[in-house]
Parts: sequence; structure tokens; C-alpha cells
Amino acid sequence: MKRKVGKLRLSPNEETMLLKEEYERRRKLRLQQVREQQKYIALHIRQKVKQRREERLHQLEEALRAEWEKAQDQKMKALEELYLSSLRAIGEGHRQAKENEPDLEALAKQAE
Repeated sequence: MKRKVGKLRLSPNEETMLLKEEYERRRKLRLQQVREQQKYIALHIRQKVKQRREERLHQLEEALRAEWEKAQDQKMKALEELYLSSLRAIGEGHRQAKENEPDLEALAKQAE
């Protein structure tokens, strides 16, 4: 007896099952790809936000430092002016005292 050995064909149920399995495998693969893409995008967004925050902090630090240095310069100038006016006023009290010193001779003549 000779049998014809040829290609075996799948039954319609087996064919449907294989197609369904292939569809599910591709679907899972696509979901996995989309999730990885979302992770990658989220990572980049977090990095950009972190970088932006650091830049803003740096700018704020520079602005505050400049403002502080300006205030320190103003205080220093005010203190220098106060110091110089104090130096100029050192002999002023003695001069005023001499100018307002009572004339002893005139007082003695008035008393006589």
C-alpha cells in the first residue's frame, strides 16, 4: 500500500487558534514597545524639568548674590561717610569750646 504523503493541512479550528495566538503575541509585543516608549519619554521629561529647576535656582542664586553684594557696598559706603564725617568732627568740639569760652578779662571788668 502506498500512501500519499503530502502537506498536512490544519483544521479550521487549529488555523483559527494559531491566528489568534499570533495576534495576541503581536499585541503583547506592541504593548511592551509602547510602554518602553512611554518610560523613555517620561525619563526625558523628568530630566528636562530637573534641568530647568536647577537653572532657575542658579539664576535666583546669582540674583540674590548680586543684590546682597549691592546692599553690602551701600552699607560700606554709608559707614565710610560716617567715619570720614567723624574724623572731620574730631577737632570741631574743641574749636567750638574755644569760640564759646567766656572772656575772663571782660567778665572781670564787668564785675568791677
